[in-house]
Amino acid sequence: MAPLMVASARAAMAFGPASPQAILRAVQHDTHAIPEGHGVHQLYVFVDPNCPFCHQLFERLQPLIGPHHLTVHWIVAGFLRATSAGKAVAILGARRPLAALMRNERHFEPGKDDGGIQPVAVRGPAARALAVNNRLLAMTGPELVPTLIYRNVAGQVVMHQGVPLAPHGLLWTIHAIR
Repeated sequence: MAPLMVASARAAMAFGPASPQAILRAVQHDTHAIPEGHGVHQLYVFVDPNCPFCHQLFERLQPLIGPHHLTVHWIVAGFLRATSAGKAVAILGARRPLAALMRNERHFEPGKDDGGIQPVAVRGPAARALAVNNRLLAMTGPELVPTLIYRNVAGQVVMHQGVPLAPHGLLWTIHAIR
């Protein structure tokens, strides 16, 4: 883990939430984030494998990634349910983490708020990656998912917790990303 990320994560845990700028710098250096897309607009999103709102955001973003030149960096945390950490480790430790995340979302059971990947034991390098992602999420203040972080067209760092709904919803948010 990069020294900046370690220092920022420790500071957040000791003194409360970090600034959005510090959080963006930390997530930009997160080697455990799972990129999707190849666009110039960079969006960082904290998710939990069992989060119904994360699932909703994932589904809504899929058709927008290519046409809007978007790269989404999925930062998988695990804390909502008893199986969240095991599912997060299964995703982070997969040979192809994006494919594992896709499998989790495509087989998500909305009525049960249950991601579609089988949990694994929380150990090894993937467990350490999960610990990093959970510490980064703790930097945001209240640990809420989804949490979106991006730099807007004016150069300001924006952090949004929850699925963007207003004023023009998710598309408005995407157009605000630099």
